[in-house]
Amino acid sequence: MPIDRRDLPSYISRPVGEWAIVAEKGRSAKFRKSGGDEVFIVHVDGGLITSGERADYIVAHTKIVDVIVELKGSDTSKAIGQLRATRPVWKAYELSGTNLGALIVRSQGIHPKTTASIDRWQREFRKAKMKLLIETRNRGYEFSEFLLPEASRA
Repeated sequence: MPIDRRDLPSYISRPVGEWAIVAEKGRSAKFRKSGGDEVFIVHVDGGLITSGERADYIVAHTKIVDVIVELKGSDTSKAIGQLRATRPVWKAYELSGTNLGALIVRSQGIHPKTTASIDRWQREFRKAKMKLLIETRNRGYEFSEFLLPEASRA
């Protein structure tokens, strides 16, 4: 039975305006909302998940893709673990959509030694039917950026 969206838990909000914005410690990501579609911001850390490893947010677009977001300093490996830990909890939640993506916004550039690990992590997430983006700057996103090619054709 679907959740009555008028009565959401306190850790889930409906953003107002053109953008759904998540921010923490100088890092941010904003997602363009389209038309009248429902978008939710889920505060994961201390909300949906209160202990153990967990991401910061999920920005959920009910018709396109849910994006797990980790706003991180520089430890990309730790961020990957937080995304991995959040994924099964969100997939079991009744507001979870069909498509899932992931975003890490780091505060520093990416060292060449890290590039091979990033490629490996992106392949791992693709196998789990998730697109992983790792960014070194705050910027705006379209939800479609988080769809794998086979998901965007569906």
